[in-house]
Amino acid sequence: MKTLTHENLSEKITTEATTDSQAIAIKGGFLILIAFAILRPLSLMGKENLAIGAIEITELMGVGISYLLIIPLLTRLKQIKLDLLTLFILTFILYSMESIIWGSEIRKTAKTILPFIVFFSVQTIITDVKQLRVLLIFLVIGFLIPIALSTYNIVLGQSIQMIEWHNKMPRFAGAFTGIHTLSYSMLFFSFLYCILNHVYKFKNILNKIVIGILIILSAYCLYKSLTRTVMIGFIIFWLIYLWGTNKKAFFAAVLLSALIGIVFSDHIYTIVFKKDDIDLNVATSGRVELISNNVNLFLESSLAQQLFGRGHGHDQRFPYHNDYIALLLEIGIIGLLLYLILLFYLLWDVFLCKNKKTKYLFGAILISIFIMNLGSNAVVFRFELSQYFWMIMGIFYILNNKKIYVSQF
Repeated sequence: MKTLTHENLSEKITTEATTDSQAIAIKGGFLILIAFAILRPLSLMGKENLAIGAIEITELMGVGISYLLIIPLLTRLKQIKLDLLTLFILTFILYSMESIIWGSEIRKTAKTILPFIVFFSVQTIITDVKQLRVLLIFLVIGFLIPIALSTYNIVLGQSIQMIEWHNKMPRFAGAFTGIHTLSYSMLFFSFLYCILNHVYKFKNILNKIVIGILIILSAYCLYKSLTRTVMIGFIIFWLIYLWGTNKKAFFAAVLLSALIGIVFSDHIYTIVFKKDDIDLNVATSGRVELISNNVNLFLESSLAQQLFGRGHGHDQRFPYHNDYIALLLEIGIIGLLLYLILLFYLLWDVFLCKNKKTKYLFGAILISIFIMNLGSNAVVFRFELSQYFWMIMGIFYILNNKKIYVSQF
């Protein structure tokens, strides 16, 4: 029989203490993720630019959750897989932090890199299937009140944030702080809805009806925002997703879309082009001119500014309306390439996924976001959306690495 020496006893106590602390950290981290799931959509409701001190209310929840997650994440560092994606992310984070030296605002830099904490936290804190399902359910529950109130406001003709100058069509913000916050949130609800259906097979008819009503209402709210970039992302996502998971539903969606296009062609034309004659600059809300001006500004910049950028949050001469142009001007060619490498590596990992439904689901999400970034300041610099995006990608790696599929339940 092995004698329990003083050294062995100390080692045993240390090991047990470490195990207990990690278990507590996992539970605490999981509760923080649940709080994020429920409260993040609620934090995006209310008046725009409402702030406590220097921090806007819409950011307070996301920033607070990010910092709270650092503690349990530190106890799980050994669980983070040191693969190429992790190295690419760390490189982008370090580069963004270094950009403070040549002009980046600390606040804007923090908002750019904090969402990665959610990504790593999801991968390390979610340790079993039950936790994943609970998290997804609470992510959907978090949208219940915002979707219901947004629908209520829109139906009553309230929450009109602006009326388009050319076509005189009202654009609604619902219960959210703004038009774009409403539209992108509703699109991300579509992502969550499909992920939940992918890993959780609903047997209760009432649950199916409730979540079915929510997805219909979210699509209605998105439409009433008249945010065309998000509408395009919505269409691309659903077509790719349905093509890979349900061919009958795909052809039904295409047929229905064609019928709607024919019946409401005049209305759709008005939404797309805003005026009778086709003017691409007007149709793109000035994006043609803005992108041209920003490209010229980049070409006129010094070599150092072209390579390293002017810094996150610098005084921009023209609005971006394009995440890649924003990256190019703020952190230069190097920063843009680092971020594009991240996106393409994510897409490559999704492409290699052996489960067809998982591949098409997350591939549809990535492609829609990649395209939306071309037409707007979509995911990269919208803090709340970046957090949701990296949370979703963390969920992908849980599904892919642990081979969790709906057929196993």
